[in-house]
Amino acid sequence: MVPIAHGGNAAAYRADVTNPQASPLTTELFAFSDPGGRDIFVWMQNAEPISLFCADETDGESLRACEQVTQALYGFAINDSAVEPHLAEVCEPNEDLTVWVCKLRQGVKFHDGSDFDSADVLATFDMGLNIGSPYHKGNTNLWEYYATLWGLMQK
Repeated sequence: MVPIAHGGNAAAYRADVTNPQASPLTTELFAFSDPGGRDIFVWMQNAEPISLFCADETDGESLRACEQVTQALYGFAINDSAVEPHLAEVCEPNEDLTVWVCKLRQGVKFHDGSDFDSADVLATFDMGLNIGSPYHKGNTNLWEYYATLWGLMQK
């Protein structure tokens, strides 16, 4: 095998930023960094996010912004590509791999103080998969990750 491409990360931080991140997947989580005691964290990237409606975007600039305000059942470890549970404790498939059962973390709250539960997970998947949902209104309406990454939608 001859490699023909090599991905990288061009993240740069001031010397006084603690816990700087350079994710191999551009999934930096800025909340875990301290911008040298300043109240403002400045970040530069290739372009502005196209949209902050995260479920229907595939560009890195939008997804990096979305990483700051959303959390998934599973995600990546900081500065790594290892998959780890985030809002789920564990997810296990049935024998046919057609149904997954997830045990959710307890005690998780939204910013408004309301509890996170299975209804929130179902509502999120319904928004993305159910074209009849009033919330199924994306920026591009391509819903690429639901179809190509997870194989959950037919084009």
